[in-house]
Amino acid sequence: MNNESFKELKNEDSSVLRLLPHRLDNSISKQLPLQFLIFLIGQLVSRLGDALFTFAIPWISYELTHSAIVMGSMFAVGVLPIVLFGPIIGVCVDHWDRRRLMMFADVTRAILVALLPLMQMLGILQLWQLYVVSFLLSGLSLLFDVSVVAVIPDIIGNKNLTKANSSYQLVNQAGDLLGPIIAGITITTFGGYRTLWFDVISFTGTLWAIWRIHTLGKPTAKTGLSEIFRGMGEGLHFLIHDKLNFTLSLQAMIGNFGYSAAYGVLMFYLLSTLHLNAVQISYNYAFLGLGGLVGSIIVVPLERYFRRGLLIPILLIVGTCGFIYALVTRFWLAPGIAFGIVTICNVAWNTLCTSIRQETIPSNMLGRVVSFSRVVTRLAMPLGMMVGSLVSNSISPVAVFAIAAVSKGVEVSIALWSPIRKL
Repeated sequence: MNNESFKELKNEDSSVLRLLPHRLDNSISKQLPLQFLIFLIGQLVSRLGDALFTFAIPWISYELTHSAIVMGSMFAVGVLPIVLFGPIIGVCVDHWDRRRLMMFADVTRAILVALLPLMQMLGILQLWQLYVVSFLLSGLSLLFDVSVVAVIPDIIGNKNLTKANSSYQLVNQAGDLLGPIIAGITITTFGGYRTLWFDVISFTGTLWAIWRIHTLGKPTAKTGLSEIFRGMGEGLHFLIHDKLNFTLSLQAMIGNFGYSAAYGVLMFYLLSTLHLNAVQISYNYAFLGLGGLVGSIIVVPLERYFRRGLLIPILLIVGTCGFIYALVTRFWLAPGIAFGIVTICNVAWNTLCTSIRQETIPSNMLGRVVSFSRVVTRLAMPLGMMVGSLVSNSISPVAVFAIAAVSKGVEVSIALWSPIRKL
């Protein structure tokens, strides 16, 4: 990368950073209560730390093994708790104190992340320990995320759900935009392991925000073993018999297969094929956050002008084009641009989908149904990651973008020939 290109990128990022506070203010300050804005601020701090972790773990895995299969399987292991424990977590969210659940998840995640640099300092860190920590963190993150979906209506009521969900996505994607850039600098300066300490500190952001909010709902009943199994059955029954919500879940499952095939080996592709350095890789990852930021900003105005049944397939078609772009070019920023385009569409789609679920699912069922939906949508992710790793090793890392593009095309077909088209 020449100096002029690097300066142009810095100027572009500076423009984005200058516009970010203005965008955040205009996008989330209207018609949303103060408590929700406090929560968003805390979430932004925490999300910056999560982005550091997401960037550092594949980097550390590559340093330890130089294997695409290990990197892909690391992502796959992180998905397994969602499949194994999602239904149980959903029952807990519907029956236990959601505020305490979120605080528990936050504190425990901070402890788990701190274990990795501590074990590395003591010289006892091994690959299997990365797998264990990734597994546990994924389960706790699911507990936190499902709780968030369930408490948003408690905080703001049933109005402005799309605006609230897009605002939540906005701060998440702002963290994903800035996090990789910070990660590239901190890894270069301090190393991959020490970067994780910043993630540990960042959990205080959401912990502080949750502590300040007291309107997150109360437990509805004591939950024993029999209630857990009955609650799981009720959540599964609702999802299966609600054609719209089940179709959304099926669509996301197919899309996640293709996305995971490409994303699971993205770091390997950037390091082994494009031979990029940490700063260049951080710019590629930053485009995912930039795309998500754009997606969270545009979804509300788009929903005003297009009905959801038309908007959803349009978003998916654009996402398909993004993966095709990564397939046909070798420009060093092409993977980031491609994933940025896809993330614009994914975040907008996810915001619409979350609002649809909150509008169509009773509040006392929301945790269970959303958790079962997460199980359905995540089932294909480990398979996608492993397929992507094998294809990357045996054929070419570029081939995974073809898998992702075809999967997006199938999503488009589902949107056009299912209850989604009537939205």
